[in-house]
Amino acid sequence: MKAKNLGIFSAIFASICCIGPLILVLVGLGGLGLGAVIGKYHWWFLGGGVLLVSIAWRYYFKEKKTCELKACQMQNKTLPLEGRGRSIPLDKRTTQFILTLATLIVVFFIGLNLYTYSGKSSEITKTTVIADSKTIVIPVEGMTCLTCEITVRSAIKKVEGVISASASAKEKSAKVTYDPAKTNIEQLVEAINKTGYKASTP
Repeated sequence: MKAKNLGIFSAIFASICCIGPLILVLVGLGGLGLGAVIGKYHWWFLGGGVLLVSIAWRYYFKEKKTCELKACQMQNKTLPLEGRGRSIPLDKRTTQFILTLATLIVVFFIGLNLYTYSGKSSEITKTTVIADSKTIVIPVEGMTCLTCEITVRSAIKKVEGVISASASAKEKSAKVTYDPAKTNIEQLVEAINKTGYKASTP
């Protein structure tokens, strides 16, 4: 059914903005900078997901109405109902489930993006020196939601000499406390860029 396929595609399309960069990092393609490109158009992906899932539901109800008028069963696949002497369309139930799941996925990723931008982000301050460590704020383009922040933060923490790290999609930056004897700003920027997000030297 068109409705089922559109439902699946809408869920994939809406999740690209958050899951896409993670997948790119996992397959070793994070350094291509696609994460920043995806981040730039993330609301387009979410809007496309909403549009596709809406069209999918429209197709579903249209086909359902047509079948009711013709007294037919969608795709002629049925599931027997014991003790009732009748059956219901199996493909109809599958399509209902897929469309409901797709709708929930689209809503989830929209909520995740809204939460990231409306929630309290960690305070981003100017560069300060604490004992033998330094704290610096690095501008990062392309982050759009919580998964983006996690990806950037994890990449920074893997750098030897990093004491603590936080990332904020709302502030478009990462705050890093590090030991200057073990690492430097250029290495931190490089680590972020490998995730596909675009960091620049402050």
